Parts: sequence; structure tokens; C-alpha cells
Amino acid sequence: MPIHRYVPAAAPCRLCGDGFDHRQSPSEADLAACPTCGQAVKRAAVHSVNTPKLLKPLSVSDAKSLGFSVFKKTASGEFERQ
Repeated sequence: MPIHRYVPAAAPCRLCGDGFDHRQSPSEADLAACPTCGQAVKRAAVHSVNTPKLLKPLSVSDAKSLGFSVFKKTASGEFERQ
């Protein structure tokens, strides 16, 4: 279920602050009042999410050059440093 951000319609509330997050299914109607204080609320605009974009998988040589330790699993189930 998606999480929606609601903000008070008037001034910030002492109980809810600048707003709250509410989980609801897409078929449910938007909230008209805050479930905590009963003040009128409106749904806030959706904010974009920044995610890293990986162009290629990190190779062993790239990982070593960046200072990471690279391990390989042996036949006995243990890990050894490469």
C-alpha cells in the first residue's frame, strides 16, 4: 500500500506538526480530517526520490582500486582474500 503525505489545511498543529504520513490503499478516498486531532488536512504533492544509477556492475579490479577487500568462496565453504 502506498504512503501519502498529509498537511494541515490551516496553521501547523501542535499534535501533528507540519504533517503526517498515512498508509492507505489506492481505492480509499483521501482523508478529510487528521485522525489524531480532527483538524482539516489536504494531501501534499508527491516528492521525487533520488536513486543512484549504476551503469555497469562493479568489477573485482574496480573494487580493489576503490579500497574494498574482495573475497572468493572456496570449495570448502570458506572465504579467501583475492
